[in-house]
Amino acid sequence: MTTTALRQQGLLAGDVAKALSIGVQTLHYYEREGLIPPPRRSGSGYRLYSPELIERVRFIRKAQALGLPLEEVRDLLRLAERGASPCGRVQAALAAKLHEVDERLLELQGFRDELAKLVHEAPVLRESGAPTRLCAIVEEAVPLLTASRTRTPLRSRRTRSL
Repeated sequence: MTTTALRQQGLLAGDVAKALSIGVQTLHYYEREGLIPPPRRSGSGYRLYSPELIERVRFIRKAQALGLPLEEVRDLLRLAERGASPCGRVQAALAAKLHEVDERLLELQGFRDELAKLVHEAPVLRESGAPTRLCAIVEEAVPLLTASRTRTPLRSRRTRSL
């Protein structure tokens, strides 16, 4: 059977992956995790994705983009399969995510304020350093309060150059 004939029965995994900007392995993962049902197979074993299955994957990707973990998405899909609207759960989950984002923003603002103060004090600290020290700005700085209780962007990324 030709590729064109297969596509008439449903989209191939590569076509779906390309259309949704995801990897084929992501589709297979969703299938293994029970997020999508196994797609129909062609006579030669190719997975054939129906429009409904593609829309389900699109829903999963959008829910993830909103910050919902896959376990929550799985629960939402199960609710929908039972005929119940998951919108109430989605609204509650998004409200909780918004609260987390607001808390994180406050933490980051505090961290930013402390960093700004350190940057302002850096010239004085730099001048107070002895030649045997590595960097007086770091060694003489008062420990940042927010850095000890929050994860900062500086901790989660590697610095390539200083």
